[in-house]
Amino acid sequence: MTAMPSIASPTERQPLRWYRRRRRWIGIISWELLHAALWIPTFLLLIPMTLLFHLTVPLAAALERVVARALGVDAPSGRKEGERKTPWLLARVAHGEFWRQDLPLCLGGLALSTASFFLGGFFVLLTGTGFLAPFMASAEDPIVFHLGDPEVRMTGPGTAWPLVPLGLVGLALTAGVLLGFGMLRLLLVEALSGERQAQHIKQLTAEVGHLTASRATLMDAFEAERTRIERDLHDGAQQDLVALAMSLGGLRLAAQSLPEDEDTAESRTALLEGIDAAQDRAEAALRDLRETVRGIRPAVLSERGLAPALRDLAGRAPLPISVVVEAEEADLARISQPVATVVYFAVAEAITNAAKHARAGRAAVALRCTGTGLSAVVTDDGRGGADPERENATGLRGMAQRVESIGGHLEVSSPDGGGTRLTITAPLTPPWGGEGREDEQAGERQDSAAQTQGLSPASEV
Repeated sequence: MTAMPSIASPTERQPLRWYRRRRRWIGIISWELLHAALWIPTFLLLIPMTLLFHLTVPLAAALERVVARALGVDAPSGRKEGERKTPWLLARVAHGEFWRQDLPLCLGGLALSTASFFLGGFFVLLTGTGFLAPFMASAEDPIVFHLGDPEVRMTGPGTAWPLVPLGLVGLALTAGVLLGFGMLRLLLVEALSGERQAQHIKQLTAEVGHLTASRATLMDAFEAERTRIERDLHDGAQQDLVALAMSLGGLRLAAQSLPEDEDTAESRTALLEGIDAAQDRAEAALRDLRETVRGIRPAVLSERGLAPALRDLAGRAPLPISVVVEAEEADLARISQPVATVVYFAVAEAITNAAKHARAGRAAVALRCTGTGLSAVVTDDGRGGADPERENATGLRGMAQRVESIGGHLEVSSPDGGGTRLTITAPLTPPWGGEGREDEQAGERQDSAAQTQGLSPASEV
């Protein structure tokens, strides 16, 4: 039986936290005290070190970072992992980090050491005076303070003991000054150790990841809502209209079977005309609804994929369109549903523009698909002049934005009088889509096909 690890309570963790903090403070004070103690040797060696500044500066900065990391500060080394020390040291001066980080760190550290030496030295002298005065004062060599008239003379321990509290105050001030300068030194080391460009890239990468995830959520929700609306219309209102048309057809057959006589002939004719008119309206509503459903998400796109959907689109277009598909079946099957949907509607809008605005006589669609991406090219022989930069070209700009939302690109070439050529390039899966989505979407297409095959005869009317 394994014993459960003990979990310290908050009251038990407080002494441990205080111990660690005190140990860190002692380390900071000791490190700053060492800087103050070495200030005179450093000042004497300043000229020789200046002559070799391209070596001494990186070494001093590296030492500051090592101690800062030992004291719990995030101060990464300027040397990359696995890089040899000697080549790095010799080439450091040629890098921007030497001038942006190492040199300012050494100059700032020297300024802090100077302040620690003079200000800390004063308080150390004050502390020493307070503690040593009772042992140094004697009748033969008294300690005299000229504080006015009369002067204060200390001739032994009995008269010098009031200076001991002064030594305690000096000790506390010395520790506070060294701790303060030491904390400033650690802040300086931390500020001049991180690679700003790398941090900026890391921050931008995190923001891009967040935006990509948000866009994926929105696109998934949009696709799910589009699918739900299409299915609700297909399985709900469309089936009701089909049933209504069939009922009206059956009612017309029943009315035709009624016996004809002079009294009911006029009523019978009016009834048949009313039934025919109602059936015509029901069938027109059904056709409109089918067009609406096809505009939301064509069934052939969900069931059979992009290539058959483009052929179906060309067959229903108001002008002659040739469709050429250059792709392997395996590559076509890898096209994700969001990409197929965007490309399909972009091609559909291009064909509509060719017939409505460009007054084209014919158009052509070429779909090419490889393992890395796809391209769809729509050309027409219209009057050209399409420009996404024009103020009224909102349709082209919207098309370009939708293509870019899946990681694609739209290129428009439309000289005046020379027809229009739209080239859509896109990946098989959008940047925010996972690799496993292809299998999921293939399964959805199989489910949609199965549902279509299992529809009642009324749905085929």
